[in-house]
Amino acid sequence: MSGWMIVQILICVGLILTVILQPRKAGMGGGIFGGATRADRSSKFKNLPLLTKLTVLFSVIFMSLSLVFALTIYR
Repeated sequence: MSGWMIVQILICVGLILTVILQPRKAGMGGGIFGGATRADRSSKFKNLPLLTKLTVLFSVIFMSLSLVFALTIYR
């Protein structure tokens, strides 16, 4: 089980880095409260930038591992 936790920590670090490295869409945190992003204008996943795709990938993997850990701990 500890090996999977190390994988989850690495996924978490990757998710944090992809979020931090993304370019700002608006100055001074204007996008925090719902500013328009590229994802709002484009509904196709293949048209999104690489960092956005990586963010989605890391977040789905992180959420899946978190759910698996939660279900196995509380059994």
